[in-house]
Amino acid sequence: MNGRSLGLALLAAVAVSVTVGSMPACSGSSESTAAGPTSLDGLVALTVSPGTASLEMSWGATATQAFVAVGSFADGTSGDVTSLVAWTTTLWGADIAGGVFSTTLPGTSTVTASGLGVSASATVTVKVVGEAVLTNTPPGASGALDGTPTAGAKPAIAYPLDGALFPLNLGNTEFQLAQGDAAQTVGRIDVSGDLIELRIVGPCVAIAGVAPPGGCALTLDDALVPMLAGASEGESMSVRVRLAAADGSALGESDAIDVRWTQTPVGGGLYYWSARDNGPTYIFRYDLDAPGTPPAQFFSNAESPDLHDGTPEPCVGCHAVSQDGRKMALTFGGSDTSDFELLDVATKAQIAVRNTDPAGFATMTALSPDGAYLATSFRGALALRAADATLGELATVSGGATIGEALSQPFWSADGTKLAFVGWVPGANGANASTNGDVVRGAQIFVADVNGATAGTPALAVARVAGRSSYYPALSDDGAWLVFNQSRCDGPAGFHPYGNDACDGYDDASAEVYVAPVTGGTPTRLARANGPETWTNSWPRWSPTHGTFRGKSIYFLAFSSKRPYGLRLPGSTDGSTPPQLWLAAVALEPGTPPGAVDPSFAPVWLPLQDSDMASPTGNHVPQWAAAALPIPN
Repeated sequence: MNGRSLGLALLAAVAVSVTVGSMPACSGSSESTAAGPTSLDGLVALTVSPGTASLEMSWGATATQAFVAVGSFADGTSGDVTSLVAWTTTLWGADIAGGVFSTTLPGTSTVTASGLGVSASATVTVKVVGEAVLTNTPPGASGALDGTPTAGAKPAIAYPLDGALFPLNLGNTEFQLAQGDAAQTVGRIDVSGDLIELRIVGPCVAIAGVAPPGGCALTLDDALVPMLAGASEGESMSVRVRLAAADGSALGESDAIDVRWTQTPVGGGLYYWSARDNGPTYIFRYDLDAPGTPPAQFFSNAESPDLHDGTPEPCVGCHAVSQDGRKMALTFGGSDTSDFELLDVATKAQIAVRNTDPAGFATMTALSPDGAYLATSFRGALALRAADATLGELATVSGGATIGEALSQPFWSADGTKLAFVGWVPGANGANASTNGDVVRGAQIFVADVNGATAGTPALAVARVAGRSSYYPALSDDGAWLVFNQSRCDGPAGFHPYGNDACDGYDDASAEVYVAPVTGGTPTRLARANGPETWTNSWPRWSPTHGTFRGKSIYFLAFSSKRPYGLRLPGSTDGSTPPQLWLAAVALEPGTPPGAVDPSFAPVWLPLQDSDMASPTGNHVPQWAAAALPIPN
């Protein structure tokens, strides 16, 4: 959490409804008055009671449930062994000791008692109910929102998107509402599901520049997110929002959407390119291990080395960072120039620079996870180099001689054993004659085994598709999945003068995100992550780790997109607006191709990336490292 003041006022009384199990009473002369077992020696069976328990708790309270374990022994006796067995619970954030289960979060848990290789289990379900009131909520807001809504005052949820899944630690989540009436100033988020019936009441703050009747935003307190993540594990969960005037008039209620949170956080350092048309260019960095903090400037073109022709402060363009976050490769002056620098991230000290050759040096690069090696693509050739002051070439990745194609856009796997890249044929499949490597019409994707300074024969992972181009590959942290872009040659033309072909891979409006097993197979379009329009969904990159959500492996992807950010930033389907960074979850099982089933969730906007939404920067080319090192002064 980001440490800001929580300020939640709890209107519901702190009350816990508990079903407590107990052993049935015995009667008659056969009842033993001796003390219970003092050890588990001879234990042959266990039972836990109650077998099931259902608890309700108010937000901020603690739910408790006492369980009793009875052991059966080889000599025919039985007795209470609650204090002798080991207890475990599967519920995230819960605890159990001496048979007493406790939690402050909702969810369903298997509680297990075990000893001497014998075990027994019970199930407990915890549901959170009641109301939480956010900081700065006007007095009387709860009552103002309790009436009967009218159709004429109905608001609409503009953000989050229906079907979105937030990571645990992103923070700064707001609900943006298109108001049904200009008088609406207070709101209530009603979250309903198997594990939750909670009302979150707060002020709805006006969003500037929204056409009448206007728009407003309700910002969640970060302290609510673990509770929402626990409830999201249930089978059902939906969200509606009510808005009203402070006196209860103009009450309206939105349609329901499915928005959830996962117990999986995102972390590491996310470095991205930030620019304005004809303005300065920067590399910014998110430290996602410190949620709630805005991205910081790591590098600017004012720090760039002069180009080989003497031009000062050239544009800093394509960049790559090693998985350990310690080295960064930078290209300057665009792909026509392709001057190059290798940096030590911790100090920003220059390790190597190549800015004297008019032919250029490297356009797109990748670093091995430990930063020892560098893959450079230049004019269709892909080389492995030492990532040191020499930048010495150690090997070439076979392209022309083996597969008859130019190669570009390398990406090194997290374990250092594979290199993904694109192949294309300049002058064929509709491509122009350029070998720059950032315009790759008709591209397909290869993966080669690598071992430091050696590379194996490339294997085709994503085959060429007529009328499309596949490019910008990236490998997941476990090496199981390949994500990439694909764009349509019959899509909208590019918006900028350079790379304006509809499917050359350079800022293509029709770019969408696909996933495929790294071993090959039919790619799957991530429909919910992409959305229904041509939003220029570009440069997908996996997070450094993955987790679980509702029993499946969950991965997160960062990518740039020109879709709208709710009511705060308009999008464009023709590529005319600046891109922003988005994060989408993908539920996948290694070894089980998703096939025709879309495994993605709707994306969420990365918070705090633009302080001025009226004049946003273009934020794109995300590159993810496992750690965000402090930025030197």
